[in-house]
Amino acid sequence: MKNFLLGTAVLFFTGSINPVFSQKTETPKFVSNTEGIKEYTLSNGMKVLLIPDASQSNMIVNIVYNVGSKHEGYGEKGMAHLLEHMLFKSTKKLGDIKKQLSDKGGNANGTTWYDRTNYYEIFPSSDENLKWSLEMEADRMVNATILQTDLDKEFSVVRNEFEIGENNPGSVLMERIVSTAYLWHNYGNSTIGSKEDIERVKAPTLRKFYEKFYQPDNATLIVAGKFDEKQALNYVTQYFSVIPKPARVLDQPYTVEPAQDGERFVELKRSGESKIVGALYHTAPYADKDYAALDALSEILTSDPSGYLYKAMIDSRKAASVYSYQPTVRDAAFMYFGLEVPADKDIKAVQNDFRTELSKITAIKYTAQDVERAKAKILKQIENTKNNTINLAISLTEIVGAGNYKLSMLYRDNIEKLTLADVQRVSDKYFKDNNRTIGIFIPTKDEVRVKNLEYSDEQIAALTKDYKGKALEKEVAPFESSIKNLKANLTEGKLSNGMKYGIVKKEIKGGKVVGSFRFPVSNANDLKGKSHVGSLMAQVMKTGTKSHTKEQIQDMLDQWKSNVSFGFGGQTLYVNVSTYKENLPKVMGLVKEILTESNFPEAELAKTVNEYNTYLESSLNDPQSIAFTEIEKMTEAYPKESIYYTSSTQEQIDNNKKVKREDLVDFYNKILGSNNGVGSMVGDLDVKTASAMLEQTFGKWNSKSKYEYVKPELFATKKQDKDFITPDKENAAAVGKISFTMDTKSPDYPALLIANEMLGSGGFLTSRIPTRLREKEGISYGAGSYMSVPVINDVASWGWYSFFNPTKKSDVNNALKEEVNKAVKEGFTEDEFKSNLNSWLTSRKTNLGTDGSLMTLVNQQLQYGVPLEDYDALETKVKALKVGQVNEVLKRYISEDKMTSVFAGDFNKK
Repeated sequence: MKNFLLGTAVLFFTGSINPVFSQKTETPKFVSNTEGIKEYTLSNGMKVLLIPDASQSNMIVNIVYNVGSKHEGYGEKGMAHLLEHMLFKSTKKLGDIKKQLSDKGGNANGTTWYDRTNYYEIFPSSDENLKWSLEMEADRMVNATILQTDLDKEFSVVRNEFEIGENNPGSVLMERIVSTAYLWHNYGNSTIGSKEDIERVKAPTLRKFYEKFYQPDNATLIVAGKFDEKQALNYVTQYFSVIPKPARVLDQPYTVEPAQDGERFVELKRSGESKIVGALYHTAPYADKDYAALDALSEILTSDPSGYLYKAMIDSRKAASVYSYQPTVRDAAFMYFGLEVPADKDIKAVQNDFRTELSKITAIKYTAQDVERAKAKILKQIENTKNNTINLAISLTEIVGAGNYKLSMLYRDNIEKLTLADVQRVSDKYFKDNNRTIGIFIPTKDEVRVKNLEYSDEQIAALTKDYKGKALEKEVAPFESSIKNLKANLTEGKLSNGMKYGIVKKEIKGGKVVGSFRFPVSNANDLKGKSHVGSLMAQVMKTGTKSHTKEQIQDMLDQWKSNVSFGFGGQTLYVNVSTYKENLPKVMGLVKEILTESNFPEAELAKTVNEYNTYLESSLNDPQSIAFTEIEKMTEAYPKESIYYTSSTQEQIDNNKKVKREDLVDFYNKILGSNNGVGSMVGDLDVKTASAMLEQTFGKWNSKSKYEYVKPELFATKKQDKDFITPDKENAAAVGKISFTMDTKSPDYPALLIANEMLGSGGFLTSRIPTRLREKEGISYGAGSYMSVPVINDVASWGWYSFFNPTKKSDVNNALKEEVNKAVKEGFTEDEFKSNLNSWLTSRKTNLGTDGSLMTLVNQQLQYGVPLEDYDALETKVKALKVGQVNEVLKRYISEDKMTSVFAGDFNKK
């Protein structure tokens, strides 16, 4: 924030916490309506984007500041990110931000990247929520307290977040490669920053950074979803227009990374099981036309299964997986390639093979089919983002950071116009060995070097000034997020084979349709010892049918802007569909083909096992993975053949290696079927047509194995702590668990649910466990509690978790157990109960505004007979609770004497 005493008249009255500005209110000035995004400006320099969508039941307020790690100087590394954390502390006017976010429920977050920092809140649509969000964001733009006492606690939380990232070899390798590739530009510095700078920065220094960059002329406010536009502009007038434009001139960083003059190499040696090769090329800014062509080339090179690098490295089994990434940034970007290598491969040999294949990029003769395939995939992603207004508002964060929100539309236009010549051109221009960071320095002469492009603000303004965009789309109908409205728009039915379905008639932006299907199958005997077979089978189902190859299946889905996914767990096959109304018949036809004609190619099974096991190998020594696996193994006693048995990571790897193609085929033919299944779809669908489509897809697909529900067993937990040592890991994890008998119909369920909210899972980091470990003591980045209470059986559990520095194990253990014991012994207060109740109610309303929640509720009604009315009935029961009842139920179920705990980390560290 700018210090207003430096040139702008501001009066702070003694005894008042409200700043009074000399500036009068001003109505935002309308600029344009580009493809449904309405742009306004204020004379203080702030931009406002409104994206109304009546089909939403939620709204989002997202404010983007053009400040990130790029703007940090020496001694300031990580300051932008640290400041992001601090702005969730308190303001002079509104006070404790986290508590208020907690009280109001909904979802909120803040993020920092190279060019920008953003803060957003997602709430159920209401005038009250809109007013509060805008008032709060205006308040913390100018009134953040930034107290040294808060900073003393928060820096250790950020340091803990830094240490979690240090546990990931892939992330650390990428950070090293990026910093080696950028000698002068700040993109070479990681956003989370230097641990030394984080630990040493003082509040006055952080405040100077805040006063410089957190100003209206450096901000873009985005309001999206369902809201009253006129009222939104009134609140912008009331809260933001009165903030004066600062007197200081905010100069943009001017450093341009010089052309790289030779291949660079970096080697990272750390504890871990993963073997990874990375490579980076300097590329173009997001504003440049080349950026779109480079994104397409990235798909052409690494896409599974058609990518040239994919075929060269994965089909040959030299590596397990390959991916590429190009950040959306303001200045010249980079393209990063990552290659995961199985443990039994020679990393040096694979590195040399990869370098050889990368050097071939300029020589490859790409085809028109390559370009069309890449365009289809990228345009599908663009379309899906555009038609999810909440996600669109968040995604615009990166685009605003890159220069202007209209750049996203120009990017889409560039993708649509993309030609084979464009792809070949960027291939020739950027993918030179002397523009690559992977290996050693090789002296050469007469090199044609790649010069990084630079775009001025004036160039971007000229590029976007007269851009009109495509025609505005038809506005969709409103849909109230309530059980009453869900019932009014729900049609249930049954297929000829007994499968139950529900169709929710709801108009979604862009004509989108989503579907969620669950197929319970088989019995304990037929599934004995086959859990890993079912899991692998689901992963390989989409890799080929009698009529189509994996490549053809993926091409069709991309052309149709659709996604289909399969998963198997326990005794249920899960199928999820996301598409558009005009493509729904084709997509469901493909789903039927995959469910009835998959042929499980031998080569695809081998690649899947290779990729999956390489991923598992990377978690063999990961504290979080070990902690959450071992807590289940210690608190359960299922035989290895049971569908509920928890395999260790090594057991999973060994089991996967034993699976043969005939195992998948046998499971697929004998076990799967829809005759005991349920499914729901949401979209603007004709019920009769949709019902016939479901009958055609699932109506004759029956399992040969008799379905009998396999009930889990209750294993009593006991007081027990166990350590697992993970050498040379910078972060540690702890998990605790108590098992007991309960289902969602239990009279104690509502009280224990709200008790868990107050103890560790509710609010915005303001329940007791995260408040103690993160906010007060700063010894854990992530801490809280969780509860698992089923619908169909009564095997329930409660637990806690924490991620922390290994040297803080004793502090974390003591704090966690003290908070649990204090809650059990002394109970919760009336104010605490009321605050968490309101937060819980709001979060449920927010969740009910998502299509996924609607399908989950419908599927529960179809599968388990849980009436939709139970959703409201639970709220009624919770509202009727007294704090004494909650305290009594907590004592009944939660006790340290029943708690089993696991600690995983390098506890030999000093």
